[in-house]
Amino acid sequence: MMIRKTDWQTSSTELSTIRHEVFVAEQAVPIELELDEHDAYCHHWLACIDESAVGTVRMLGNGSIGRMAVRSGYRGQGVGKALLNAVIDYAKDQDWRILSLAAQDHAISFYAEAGFTAYGDIFMDAGIPHQSMQLLLREHRKLGQDSPRFVPADSAATVLDLCAQARRTLRIFSAALEPELYANDAIVSVLSVLARRHRQSEIRLLICHETALRESRHPLVALSQRLPSALPLRVLPPDFRPELDELFLLADRNGIFAYPENAPNTAWCSYHLPPKVKDYQERFDRMWERGEPARHLRRLY
Repeated sequence: MMIRKTDWQTSSTELSTIRHEVFVAEQAVPIELELDEHDAYCHHWLACIDESAVGTVRMLGNGSIGRMAVRSGYRGQGVGKALLNAVIDYAKDQDWRILSLAAQDHAISFYAEAGFTAYGDIFMDAGIPHQSMQLLLREHRKLGQDSPRFVPADSAATVLDLCAQARRTLRIFSAALEPELYANDAIVSVLSVLARRHRQSEIRLLICHETALRESRHPLVALSQRLPSALPLRVLPPDFRPELDELFLLADRNGIFAYPENAPNTAWCSYHLPPKVKDYQERFDRMWERGEPARHLRRLY
């Protein structure tokens, strides 16, 4: 058996023939559902025995596996397992973090043996019961690489991780440098290192409520006072908060951690979402221009 990686432009005839035989002829999936606009951009694999194509699978650029099909006369010979292993090996070589798929109910155990875990309820697709499944290839997310939006299990740890991975810029827009996120020695250490890394490093702190920070000694405010040019702190005037629907942290041009005011534990995050980060960066910069120096804090630190 030989597993060959291919593309739609090269192998559309073989790929569509196998899938039509399995999905349309055997399982009565409507042809308009079996073929879609994603095929031209997917990664595809063919399994060949004696130079005949007997099985196929595809994977989207987001790590979603689908269209696994093996001709009836070749089932039970490890063709599906070989195809799936080829996909997993490719994803590991590309340093992808997670793979996902929707397994037909009869194939759940097949994918479970490869390490996929089920989540959510059984749902119908093309009249066939399916189960969502995923395989985690590595635990740690990488800034500038892992794009799926997620809800952090630990907001403080996620903020620290984004700050630690930033290489050039950090923009923090907060109510008052929320202590549960920003008042710890680890954050101070990471921002201090970034501020001193090179001349192009840029860290900006923009807050809404200066009064709250006057009541206690906040370590980031103290750091800003020690490094005022590298870590400037501004306060957004009360009359200019038209965009205060979310507070957020932006790491380089890729990472974002955003949450409603007074609710940092209901945040959402992505480690690679450049278009959204650009939009939030433009919002931040508009507010930054209207920000004022934190004059009252200067006397306390």
